[in-house]
Amino acid sequence: MSIILPTYEPKTEHIGQSIQSIADQTYDDIELVIVDSTGLDWLRELGEEYSWVTYQYQEPAGLPAAWNAGIDAATGEFIGFLSDDDYYAEEKVEIQVTHLNQGYDLVYADEYVIDEDGSVTYLSALPVDDPEHHYVKYFREGHGVPHLTVFGRADCFRSEPFDERLEVREDPHLWVRLFKRYDVSKIDKALAYKRRREDSATGDPEMLYDNELREIDLLCEEFPELEEYRSEREQMAKYRYGKHLLRIGRTSRSRSVFLDLLRDGMVETPVIGLLLVSLLPAGNRTAFQYLESLAETRKQ
Repeated sequence: MSIILPTYEPKTEHIGQSIQSIADQTYDDIELVIVDSTGLDWLRELGEEYSWVTYQYQEPAGLPAAWNAGIDAATGEFIGFLSDDDYYAEEKVEIQVTHLNQGYDLVYADEYVIDEDGSVTYLSALPVDDPEHHYVKYFREGHGVPHLTVFGRADCFRSEPFDERLEVREDPHLWVRLFKRYDVSKIDKALAYKRRREDSATGDPEMLYDNELREIDLLCEEFPELEEYRSEREQMAKYRYGKHLLRIGRTSRSRSVFLDLLRDGMVETPVIGLLLVSLLPAGNRTAFQYLESLAETRKQ
């Protein structure tokens, strides 16, 4: 089993915990592939000191390129992914490898999200109700498969690498392609911890939104049968954009986005609810968090 860990920030605060979570796994046969764009000596020394760590330096070329470099370097039958500020539950690898050995090509799970204030939320991943058409369901949702919970056979990722034309959203783009071509299953248990950081690349709402629209274009081009869902998916992308703006306190811009969605015919309770939150005074973050937690409770 190979776990790919790219790192590109010299002052990464949590990478020690990320690496320790691999060392603490209940499953023994693990290779950690560090794709480093920082040049930190102690990361290179890990590869020299520990036989289970493979170190590879790569000039900064974007996250998709780092994932692909890790895939190329990996020697395990299965591959998983870990960001440098997230970490695994100690039984994650054992549970998911056992699942893969039952004949699946890909498996993912639920996750915990840790906000900057330390609060922890359980997030349920998208269920697999119809494996044959799961790629369509996931495309229509555009989210719901946590990157750091995805494990799969190495051959899957070598035949379908991450698309390096995307700065972010490279993982949802890949999941659609993989779900179209391979057997996938989902574990109803949170097996990873993701830190939500507003200063990360995925914390930039404009970049995220632009890349999601590009992702939609690429997938509709590759799978013409998805074209009929383009409009609803673009509305969902815009809704997420407005929600992201609201989360980081850009209430005026988020209000504009929600009003646009209502004018475009997306007259739904979540849109109206978030529009109302955007009209509240400075305490609106509490109301927003309440709506998010209520929506998650209803999904479970």
